[in-house]
Amino acid sequence: MNSAIILASGSGERFMGKTPKQFTKLAGLPILVHTLKVFQENKNIHEIIVVTNEDFIHFVWQFVRTYSLSKISKVVAGGETRQESSKIGLDCCDKKTKYVLIHDGVRPFISNETINELIASVETHKAVDTVIPSADTIVQINKNNFIDTIPDRSFLRRGQTPQAFEYQLIKKAHQAALNGNIKNSTDDCALVMQMSHPVFTVMGDKQNMKITYPIDLHIADKLFQLRCQSTEKSINMNLPELFSDKIIIIAGGTSGIGKALSILLKPHVKKLYALGRKTSPEIDITNYDTITNTLKTIWDNEKKIDYVINCAGDLIRKDVEFTSVEEWDHIYDVNLKGNFLLVKALLPYFKKQNYGNIMFVGSSSYTRGRAGYSAYCGSKAALVNFCQAFAEEVSSDNIRVNVASPGRVNTPLRYRNFGKEDPETLLNAEYVAKKIVFAMLQETTGSVFEIV
Repeated sequence: MNSAIILASGSGERFMGKTPKQFTKLAGLPILVHTLKVFQENKNIHEIIVVTNEDFIHFVWQFVRTYSLSKISKVVAGGETRQESSKIGLDCCDKKTKYVLIHDGVRPFISNETINELIASVETHKAVDTVIPSADTIVQINKNNFIDTIPDRSFLRRGQTPQAFEYQLIKKAHQAALNGNIKNSTDDCALVMQMSHPVFTVMGDKQNMKITYPIDLHIADKLFQLRCQSTEKSINMNLPELFSDKIIIIAGGTSGIGKALSILLKPHVKKLYALGRKTSPEIDITNYDTITNTLKTIWDNEKKIDYVINCAGDLIRKDVEFTSVEEWDHIYDVNLKGNFLLVKALLPYFKKQNYGNIMFVGSSSYTRGRAGYSAYCGSKAALVNFCQAFAEEVSSDNIRVNVASPGRVNTPLRYRNFGKEDPETLLNAEYVAKKIVFAMLQETTGSVFEIV
């Protein structure tokens, strides 16, 4: 029997948040849940023990119920040190445990491949660590802060988790450490080595990062996007199967990206509504009455709504000095307030059916304002924050909310503001549409999918 101990009892002092980092949201789910789901889905793991803060035990049991984490057998309070928490986890393993993996709860990018390789190796070597090469030169200093030695980098590795052990061996190592008055070791492999037992290594993954500081959360968001891209090819091949029973609404679906999405999806869906101000039914993203009336008509006809994509947007290319108050308000009404009005009207239907998927279309301009269209840039930056906040509000209702932010796209809107441009320097709308469809199918919520 193979058991996994997930250490999630850190206080997160370096993370500088009110909530311990393992419970912070990442792509719509607590970081710890992302970690647990990998071990839950791995066929070689039979039992999961979670060691956490005593005050958060009930949260973890809620995760078990909400996300069907059936392999979790115990959730227990950790100790004052990592070493103590690790030993508590070991003491709580099933008596049939033969091998055990010990993993940091704030490493959500652990892969099934690494877990499987560890299990295969531990059967032979009894103690195995996960490591990656060091890209930096490591220097050893003396007590006066002078360099003492510079080890050969080719023999240096950065330790990760999981670490895998024969169960009885690591139990014996922990007891030996206590007998030797070692109480604050930060590494289980170090305890095994204290008994002169060799530790084998397997190659880990650079993406298997430990989320320690606030900036790590931003890096992790990008890693989620990269991880999702590996499945894009298979998704594109299965569009008919994925959408055959779906009802999809595209606001702003008669031009540019919205039109390209409509052409791409229409042959594969049960019913697609590509809407604009001149369609029937119509939608004016700045008019709450037309939005509510149209959604009611579609709901009455279809009895469900699966996906809503808002491609409606506008851009006025003027410096602040020459932008009128009316023009500024118009841009914010279309690009920001319109999204609020749409989800405000849509939410009762999604709650009634207990699921839904919303995709906003933003812009790469959200990362840095650009001279000449500050209203547009500001509205798109605000849209990202609105998406992330709203996603957290409705995550418990099984509603996913994301934003796709493409770079410069060859659309009529862009042509009206920038004139003739070299098409080689622009993304085409069909390419962007495919990327948006791919993003719609991801399980993440509150994420920004950058399209370049």
